[in-house]
Amino acid sequence: MSTTTIPELTASMFIQIPVGSQLLNGRLVLGREPRGLVIIVNGDGDHIYDATNAYVADHLARSEFATLIVDLLTPNEAVEDAETSALRFHQGLLASRLVRITRWVRARLAFSGLEIGVFASGLCAGAALAAASVSGDIRAVVCRGARVDVVVPQLHNVRGEVLLLVGERDTAHVDASRGAYWLLPEGARLEIVPNAGHLLEDADALGLVSREAERWFTRTLDRDAEQFSMEEAPSVPMPV
Repeated sequence: MSTTTIPELTASMFIQIPVGSQLLNGRLVLGREPRGLVIIVNGDGDHIYDATNAYVADHLARSEFATLIVDLLTPNEAVEDAETSALRFHQGLLASRLVRITRWVRARLAFSGLEIGVFASGLCAGAALAAASVSGDIRAVVCRGARVDVVVPQLHNVRGEVLLLVGERDTAHVDASRGAYWLLPEGARLEIVPNAGHLLEDADALGLVSREAERWFTRTLDRDAEQFSMEEAPSVPMPV
């Protein structure tokens, strides 16, 4: 069944996206009158139903955003990566696939009137920032526990508006995220989430991540939304 023939899809739908000779797995929810499209990326080949990203996707869908959870690796590549850890660090590969996915979405799913954002975690967040440095289609990026250290040279070229969410207890990446914050274009925001670890996976942190992602994408993707006020955001330690 072609996704392009369903104007008011409200249930989730499995799709496959061609990227070169490969097919990447995805799960799509369009909604009736979406405020924007959020692509939620995984670095695995079999985790489009990952519980953490599914939680964020469900929150955004309930907030009337179209969502596309997509794996940047095929299942076979995921098996290889589990043994070698090589592909997860191949930021060029992951970023280029995300750019191609964004182009495919524009061409095949009739989203020409919607702004596109990306939600990504860990190494995929680095790839999302790299993709946003070369793609004008990516309007906004929200990074959860980002590995920004792997894409520092690309940060000053990022075109989309960026929100970095980092756990306070993620000492390995807090300083890197602070450094990345100053390299990103004006308008970027960094939030250090109190008492949270690297991927902010506990219930309280994940709830905050979902709400902040919704706020960020509302401000950056929804043309009809009221102007976002930074004063309304929760009090979170900022970089010094």
